[in-house]
Amino acid sequence: MVPDFLLPEWVPNAHPLIVHFPIALIFVAVAADALALWLGERWETGQEVATGLYAATGLSAAASYYSGTWAIDTVPIVTPGAASTLSTHSFWAWYTMVSTSGYALLRTAGLFVSWVRAQRSVHVVLFVLGLGTLYPMYETGENGGAMVYKRGVGVTRVQEVPSTASPAPDSAQPDTMQASESTPRAEAP
Repeated sequence: MVPDFLLPEWVPNAHPLIVHFPIALIFVAVAADALALWLGERWETGQEVATGLYAATGLSAAASYYSGTWAIDTVPIVTPGAASTLSTHSFWAWYTMVSTSGYALLRTAGLFVSWVRAQRSVHVVLFVLGLGTLYPMYETGENGGAMVYKRGVGVTRVQEVPSTASPAPDSAQPDTMQASESTPRAEAP
């Protein structure tokens, strides 16, 4: 767990800060893998780069999953709908961690087998398997978003309503006076 003093005051736990890394990395990994597949021999290290990005995705998915299990104790789950969404989110997060980590291990092992690296058809199959890791990531994010934006889990009020009797100025309104108040008008001759 991350100590509270290391977290900004507006975040209830480390999970919201960690969770976006695997989401971003999986798309970068798939894009790098597609580019390596397209360029083939012209990008000699393309498969290694894609594999490294998949490994980073698997590691960050594991960190995200475990930060989420720790986060459960820091936020109130008060409705049955929130509990159900949490359960679904947790399942997909576990599946995402296992699928991305397992795929990263498969890709890493493939780097050490010469016929796997040499066969374009094997790279195509591996690429399609890599695309398959996007679906559990999508489901995890969909349910995580529902936890926050639909169920309100982990959302705290950042600003308090002012206690003064007069309303606070509306920040959406421009801070300008009417033309008649600020500058005298020229009289027509």
